[in-house]
Amino acid sequence: MPSMLLNLRELHAFEAVIDAGSLSKAAESLHITQPALSRIIRRLEEQLGVVLFERHPYGVALTEFGRRLEPHARLMLSESSRAVQEVDAMRDRPGGVVRFGAVVSALASFVPGVVERLLARLPGVQVVLVEGLSEDLLQQLARGEIDLALAFAVPTSDDITTVSQSEWQEGCHVVTGATHRLCGRRDLRLEDLLGEAWALAPRGTQPRDELKQLYLEHHLPPPQAAVESRSMAALRQLVAGGSFLGWMPRQLVSSLSGTGDGAIRILHLEDARSVRRFALYRRREGTLTPATRALLDELLAYIRTL
Repeated sequence: MPSMLLNLRELHAFEAVIDAGSLSKAAESLHITQPALSRIIRRLEEQLGVVLFERHPYGVALTEFGRRLEPHARLMLSESSRAVQEVDAMRDRPGGVVRFGAVVSALASFVPGVVERLLARLPGVQVVLVEGLSEDLLQQLARGEIDLALAFAVPTSDDITTVSQSEWQEGCHVVTGATHRLCGRRDLRLEDLLGEAWALAPRGTQPRDELKQLYLEHHLPPPQAAVESRSMAALRQLVAGGSFLGWMPRQLVSSLSGTGDGAIRILHLEDARSVRRFALYRRREGTLTPATRALLDELLAYIRTL
C-alpha cells in the first residue's frame, strides 16, 4: 500500500464514534448528520482498505483493524492539538508550556525544587503540574494529556517508555492519625490490624496491590477498605482524622508529620513495609518541546542523585 497522510477530520470522526459507541450519538456530538458521518468513516476505510467498525443493531464495535488504528489515531490528534496549543501559548508565553504529572509523594518532596530550578533557567516557561496515582498518570501520558510522568516503577507498554529509574528506594508504611488509638504503640504486628477501618486506593492500583501482597505473604487476609478513593488528598484527610488506617509512602508522611490532631504518623510494624523506586516516563512516539526537554534534563539530573 502506498504511503499516505491521514486526514485529521476523519480521525476525529473515527475517535468520536469509538467514544460514543454508535454513529448516531457520534454524529450528534460532532453536530453533523449521521449520513455525513457515515460518509466520513467510509472514506477513511476506503483510504486504508480495511473495515474499521462492525455494525450491529445497538451500535458499532471496532474490528481488529480498528483496534490497531485507535492508539495511533488518538496520538495523532493529541499531537496536533498540542502543536496548536504550543503555538497559541508562545504568543503569550514565549518559553512554552510543559505538562508534568507526578505521584503525590514526589510533588510533596522534591518536585517543587526541580520546577524552581527550571524556571530560574527559563523564566518564560509555564509548568502545569498534575497529581495522580502511577497507573492514572501513565494512562494520561499515553493519551497525550501530559508530557512527562514521574511515577513509581511499573511495567511499560507500547505507548510509553522509561527514560530513567532512580536507585533510591522509598518505602510505603501503615499510617494513621495522631489521635488514633493505635498511634504510638510499638508492639504491633500486621495481625493486630485485622478488623481496623482502612482508607485506601482502589483495587488494582499499585499501592493497594502491594498492601494485599504484604498480607498474603504473612498468610493473613488482606484488609478491606472502608473508604476507597483515587484522591490522595481525600485519603490523607481521612487518615489524619484518626478514624482510619492508610498505606502511604514515607516522603508523603514526612511532609504531613507535624504536630496536633491533623498530623499523620507511621505505625511501628516490623513486618509491614514495601520498597518502590521512582521512574520517569515519556511517550515512545511524538516530539518533546524545548520546555519539556529542559524539564526532563532537570529531572534526570535530580534522579541521578537519589
